[in-house]
Amino acid sequence: MWTEPSGGPKPPVFEMPRFRKAITVSERQCFSPVVGIAMKGAMIVVAMAVGAAARSTSQQTGCATDLECSLNGKCVVWSGVCECDAPWTGPSCGVLKYKTTPISGKSLYPESDPHNTWNGAIIRGTDGVYHLYDPIYPPGSLGGTNTMLHGTSTNITGPYAWGVHPNITLTPTLGPFNGPKSVVFPDPETNRTMYSLWLGGGVYLASDPAGPFTKLEGFSYPGANPAPVWHDGAFYANYLTTIYTTPRLVSGAKWTEYGTVNRSTVPPDWLPEDPDMWVDPHGNWHIINHCYDNHEWENCSTSVLSSHFFSPDGKTWHFLNPPVQPYSHTVQYDDGSSHMFVTMERPNVFLDESGQVTHIHLAADLVTGDEGCGNDPKRQAHAHFGHVPCDNCKYDDHGGTTIIALDV
Repeated sequence: MWTEPSGGPKPPVFEMPRFRKAITVSERQCFSPVVGIAMKGAMIVVAMAVGAAARSTSQQTGCATDLECSLNGKCVVWSGVCECDAPWTGPSCGVLKYKTTPISGKSLYPESDPHNTWNGAIIRGTDGVYHLYDPIYPPGSLGGTNTMLHGTSTNITGPYAWGVHPNITLTPTLGPFNGPKSVVFPDPETNRTMYSLWLGGGVYLASDPAGPFTKLEGFSYPGANPAPVWHDGAFYANYLTTIYTTPRLVSGAKWTEYGTVNRSTVPPDWLPEDPDMWVDPHGNWHIINHCYDNHEWENCSTSVLSSHFFSPDGKTWHFLNPPVQPYSHTVQYDDGSSHMFVTMERPNVFLDESGQVTHIHLAADLVTGDEGCGNDPKRQAHAHFGHVPCDNCKYDDHGGTTIIALDV
């Protein structure tokens, strides 16, 4: 996630309704109006109306607080309708609304190269140039590399030029699914803007997005697969269900526990992974994940793909029930084509200088479609419950890095 320092006062709980275009229903399930709400710990307990009258419209959630709008909009209390902030849409503001994406964004690294990429970090320089740092893996592998590619473009959706800047040599070897992520922050002593890449358990720092990046010795982050953010003068990171914090990026820095992500209402077969965390301009916290269900192996266009947790303070976290998926499988391109990605993982949202979410880039299986690969006898090493699930086709396919433009 690329971000500038953010924060500021939170908006009031209630304000007069603003006039916007009508809310559209694009979530994967419809909601009946809510007639009663009670809070229990970090879980929103919703009493749903029953009967034909309750099913008369799917555009109303019957919201009573902004929590039922996923902290991505305002609850208009007098009407019980969520008014969503772009690019969020749906009855509970839980879905990222796509817009047509340039075809160059389908695969940011050339598909003609059989080597795999599996998403990286995108940083925008003050000159408007975008820098994509993307580890490259051997064909047939999603881990084990000492090379992180450095591509540049004047458009975030590409095309990217490769080889203009030197690649970064990684020590030790980068294993699977452990970065990179990026954080942009002000140096507390000089107030100079610093750029950081988080991967392989360590952090690399530079004073320019073009590099050179130098590893910060004696510093590590909790766990693996980092989800870091800078907010109000401190660093935070999510690992599994814990939010950690440390005041500075210095050798020997210690992390302390800050908050807990409550997963008690996540469906039992849903498995969230690959977190990306950010704080929006209202001061609300968000985590989106790749999410999967190992029982799903065919009709992959309807398989579980993503999840979203949200918090007003980074300490107490919420999850919509019924669940809503923030990003989906199919993307429309400006050449008139579309593509259904069987899996899109390792999400990174991109924030502009104001903290507005404008794009999401992801690791993607570039080969398999809706049919999946569940009964392929050559892929059974990655089978669960007798079939290869939709998200595991990636291990024998060509993996790439894709980006989606959002409707802002």
